[in-house]
Amino acid sequence: MSDMPNAPESKNAPKQIRLNLIFHTSGRHDASWKSFEDPTVLIDEIDHQVALAKRAEEAKFDAIFLPDTPAVLGSVFLRKPRRGLDPTVLLAAIAQHTQHLGLISTAPSIHGDPYLVARAIATLHQVSKGRAGWNVVTSQDDETHVALGKPVDQKLARETRYEKAEEFVQIVTGLWDSLPQEAIAGDKENDVYIDMSRTNPIDFQGKHYTSAGVPQMTGRYHGERPVLFQAGISAQSREFGAKYADVLFTSQPNIDLDRKYYAETKEHAARFGRNPNHVVVLPGLYAVVGDTEEEARRRKAEVDEQMDLGFLVGNLARQIGVPVEELDPNKPLPVHLFEQIPTDDEVIQYRRGNIGAEAMANNFTVKQLVHHNLTRGQRAIFGTPEQIADTIVEWVDTDVSDGFNINVDVQPAGVERFKDVISELQNRGRFHKDYEHGSFRQNYGLPPG
Repeated sequence: MSDMPNAPESKNAPKQIRLNLIFHTSGRHDASWKSFEDPTVLIDEIDHQVALAKRAEEAKFDAIFLPDTPAVLGSVFLRKPRRGLDPTVLLAAIAQHTQHLGLISTAPSIHGDPYLVARAIATLHQVSKGRAGWNVVTSQDDETHVALGKPVDQKLARETRYEKAEEFVQIVTGLWDSLPQEAIAGDKENDVYIDMSRTNPIDFQGKHYTSAGVPQMTGRYHGERPVLFQAGISAQSREFGAKYADVLFTSQPNIDLDRKYYAETKEHAARFGRNPNHVVVLPGLYAVVGDTEEEARRRKAEVDEQMDLGFLVGNLARQIGVPVEELDPNKPLPVHLFEQIPTDDEVIQYRRGNIGAEAMANNFTVKQLVHHNLTRGQRAIFGTPEQIADTIVEWVDTDVSDGFNINVDVQPAGVERFKDVISELQNRGRFHKDYEHGSFRQNYGLPPG
């Protein structure tokens, strides 16, 4: 892939911070939907989604990111709204009501067909005039397997998932590059509309996927590919993202782990012959803004109390791999059970390390921990706009991140309050006051791809 830089920034200019909004239909908090007078509109009402996107653009967020799970209803989905609309179709509609906002869709890379994903994301890229992004997903869960008619007990090993994802991405990007704009000759005199000598047909024969030929549309907009995103915390995910993605999402509540993740990702990128400055690292950040820190914490606590405590404790038990009956809401987390109940699951091991350390460092009871853990691994900060801006700047300037994926607790109030954080960053010269370019890639300071 091309990695030629854009025009260099002044060496004395402060590093510009990147901020995406995680586009939850009611907010990140699982009880946020209870703040809506009519919450029945939250899963499929287009006007609601468009209004939220327009608020994000007014706030000058770089992009909105639509997480998605193609799945049937599971037990978790019965307690909170999950946007049911197809993310790429929804973003195409949102594109008609916005002008500058980056539009990040989610599509799996271990299910389905690479051609169909390539076509869908490329269509969004053309419809939005260069503002599309693709979040490459490698995860699998029971509800997705049921929806797709796959046996729940036949999930892929991690190595196989990343093998499939690598082939999938190679096909998608190859298809995007196979019909360059200059191949569309439009030669009336010689009766040639597309000059095949200028195309780059693919002929991919992989272990898991095959594809050949040239699609019927260009995959680039004015020479620029859609922006590629990859989310994950595992070693394989980190290496895969550093090889193929423009932006890596991560969710780690521990600042030292975030700093380690950042350094390793940049090292991986360099090893793959890429410019590390063109691989953007964005941890998740759950931000609650108030006139004081106390007010912000009180606001979260009020929403926390609307959750079913038994349900939360059950979720925690599954996350850390211990029997739910071992978790007393009014007692500390029994971290001694981690040694008594060993696991080979890398994700559970990771959660035990982070969640256990957080519980012990704060002397949380299980109830306090599950309320704290509602951010699902996203680092949470509470405070005034100035305090939150201070923290964001410090983390970016000390190589923790290049910016953040922002989660707000409740929509739309959370975005309105976070505008004050953005204004503070703008006043410090750390975030754009307006969109400077027409395309997502250029606004992110990325090469054409």
